Amino acid sequence: MVLLSSVVLIFCFLANSMALAQGSTIAAIEQEQKHLYGLDKLKALNTLAQYYFDLDESKAYKYAKQAAPLGDQIFVESNTVVDQNQRYEQVSAHLLLGKILYRREDFFDSRESLLKAKSIAIEINHMAYKNEADDYLIQIQELIDSGEIKESLFSKTFGDIKVGRVIDYTANNIAIQTEVKKAELKENKGDYQGAIDNYKQVINLLRNEGDSERIKLFQLKIAALLDSLDEHVEAQKFLNDAILEIEIQDQFDSSQKASVSTLSTMDSETISEDSLNAMRQSRSELKRMAGELTSKEQYDEALIYEKMYHELSRKIETDSLKLEVEKTKTNNEIILLKQQKRIADLNVNEIEREKEKQKRFKNILLMIALLIFGSAVVIYYFYSAKRKEHQKLTITYNELDHTKSKLVSAEKKITNLLKEQLSGDIATELMQHGTDGVGKKRFVCIMFLDIRGFTPIAEKMSPEKLISFQNTVFGPMIEAVEQNHGNINQLLGDGFMATFGAPISHGNDCQNALLTAKQILTDLADRIKKGLIPEIKIGIGLHAGDVVTGNVGSKTRRQYSVTGNPVIIASRVEQLNKEYGSQLIFTEEVYTQLESFKVPEEGFAEVFVKGRSEPIKILKFKSADEMV
Repeated sequence: MVLLSSVVLIFCFLANSMALAQGSTIAAIEQEQKHLYGLDKLKALNTLAQYYFDLDESKAYKYAKQAAPLGDQIFVESNTVVDQNQRYEQVSAHLLLGKILYRREDFFDSRESLLKAKSIAIEINHMAYKNEADDYLIQIQELIDSGEIKESLFSKTFGDIKVGRVIDYTANNIAIQTEVKKAELKENKGDYQGAIDNYKQVINLLRNEGDSERIKLFQLKIAALLDSLDEHVEAQKFLNDAILEIEIQDQFDSSQKASVSTLSTMDSETISEDSLNAMRQSRSELKRMAGELTSKEQYDEALIYEKMYHELSRKIETDSLKLEVEKTKTNNEIILLKQQKRIADLNVNEIEREKEKQKRFKNILLMIALLIFGSAVVIYYFYSAKRKEHQKLTITYNELDHTKSKLVSAEKKITNLLKEQLSGDIATELMQHGTDGVGKKRFVCIMFLDIRGFTPIAEKMSPEKLISFQNTVFGPMIEAVEQNHGNINQLLGDGFMATFGAPISHGNDCQNALLTAKQILTDLADRIKKGLIPEIKIGIGLHAGDVVTGNVGSKTRRQYSVTGNPVIIASRVEQLNKEYGSQLIFTEEVYTQLESFKVPEEGFAEVFVKGRSEPIKILKFKSADEMV
């Protein structure tokens, strides 16, 4: 018992392993077939359709539906010959599609595919496929005879219209024309390698049609381009392929000429059983060629073969009767009556067939007219809907454009207002990076400026005159700061604080700060001398060092601030001007950053300032003239 169980488990394991391996192979084929063309693609589609048919899955119909029209394109609808020994793949595609449709209970579509499979199987003498198709056809006919299924008027009218096949064929032609156009454009631009890639894609698409004549032309084209790129070995390969296509075409043309030659000499033969058999074989060949031309939609050529077929049929009938007369030599009148009746029946049948064709043609025209009318209604509906959408979009666009104009105007006003309240660099920093409150360490030069004796001056003026006085005094000073890339951080009523190097450094910031101080002192002395402002004294203090910059405050109110010990020292240095009676003092930290500056003879003075335990070294000046 244990042994039996072990055997069963091993068997199940092997079966699962084989199933997994097969599933993996099928998945690979599914991916690979997307990049295949011609016979290779047809074989892959047949393999997938058979696999899913055995599993009773709906994917079988998907692949069989692609395989059947592809097989017709390759073997029937092409203008040239392909390897006819591979036509069993075409039979297999139609037979499998018919079986799948039968299982789906689409019996009339199934019958059409099965009849197609049977016809091709007879042509290539594949009796196994023929017999299998016959089995299904018999079952369908039994269902029709019993009344279980009925053919609809639509199926009768459109049974011979291969809409899907025409769409596939047209789509393939469009794809071919597109690739040819791309290749020609690249070739004109000198991109030969790109043109070769597109021409290769054209060849792949032509393989779906079995068009060896055009394949040959594009193979020669690729060979010439490769030769231009000095890739002679690869060019020779494509040249050999083109020669092979030519040889195959020549063989096909020879066989066609032989068939026509046989038909042209048929009338000169004497009446015998052998000649009648030869004519019957020729008649079958004419019927087959007419069918092939009809499937290729070459109706004019097909009509010629159809007429030859009917003429030969009448000749066979006539010659058969003549031969019968010669053999029997009796009952001449009866034989003549039978002959006349047969000819009359043939004419009547021909007339009936022609009437049926005309009736079906009228029905087709009616249905086409209805389809055109329906398409026109649908197009008009979508056109109206699109027009309304376009009008809505136009209104929305105009509203957005108006809103955009308002936003641009508002942005300009906000920017101008912000730059009036803050210096340009600080305003730009705030607009670009916002007020995230994150501090940054920077090396800057700090300037403190104070007007001496401002309080007594302010007490003698009205508020209006005081504001005017401040604007007159501070205006040129602030302009000097901004001209030398400085930023006013605070206006203190009787002075201001400015920084050079924050939020943006413009090179030697200490040099810019000293130039600003010298410009302020020179301009102030000049305006006092001209009597533009009262005689006043100012004090300027400069100090440099590392500070922290950033936006300080709450969520509702923030201010761009510069903090650190260098700021305090700069303030203390400015206050030393009162003690020394000077107007400008800067520290050794500023001096070390200057490009060139001559130290006065008295040199640096060491002083102690509040907030620092060590003395600092300073240089002091009473006017701008003392600086060299």
